[in-house]
Amino acid sequence: MSTSAATGQAGGTEPAEPVTPIDRAGRTGPTERVNRSRDAVASKLSLVTAAQDLFGQKGYEATTIREIGERAGVDSALIARYFGSKADLYIAAVAAERMGDQPTPAYEGLGHMVESMVTRVDRDGPGPILQALVRSDTADEIRAAAQSRLARRLVEPLVAGMEARGTDRAALRAEVAVSTLVGVVLGRSLGWFGAMSEVAVDELVGLIVEALGTMIGEPAEPGG
Repeated sequence: MSTSAATGQAGGTEPAEPVTPIDRAGRTGPTERVNRSRDAVASKLSLVTAAQDLFGQKGYEATTIREIGERAGVDSALIARYFGSKADLYIAAVAAERMGDQPTPAYEGLGHMVESMVTRVDRDGPGPILQALVRSDTADEIRAAAQSRLARRLVEPLVAGMEARGTDRAALRAEVAVSTLVGVVLGRSLGWFGAMSEVAVDELVGLIVEALGTMIGEPAEPGG
């Protein structure tokens, strides 16, 4: 699998496109940085696609990092650079497969986070991240990768917001808030309680935002 196209071809004595010089300090110009960024995006996509294919064909345990790199057509060392570990790549691969062509959104505040979580789980059921956290047969390294992703996607943004507002014990508040949110969406999906399973999404989202907003000190958004 190819990673990225070349940026230019030689023609006569002049390059087809201007070459960005490297200054005396070893820094590259903006064109070179853009090309590297594009290469990184292409390499990540190739690795995720290769991982989806191989994990689907052989399973997690039987798939090696070397095989993924070979299938992707890139150095397998890039897995550690871009994802951290094989388990982190597995979580990224199954999450990307579930999202399809839709990019994973960055949550814009508590209201957006709650609405997205409730709506997505209502529509599709618990995703691979939540399943990896609660299933008893999940491999330890996959569970750890799922926990790390949950922390990056949900806990850390809440912590950053609280620290910016000067809220005390931000990490504890964020972890309790995210645990509460995960418990509610799982309970609704699995039918633990009647009223919570039957209430309309908008009403449930409003109740969750009100409760968690008080916990983390984030004012409720008008109309949300």
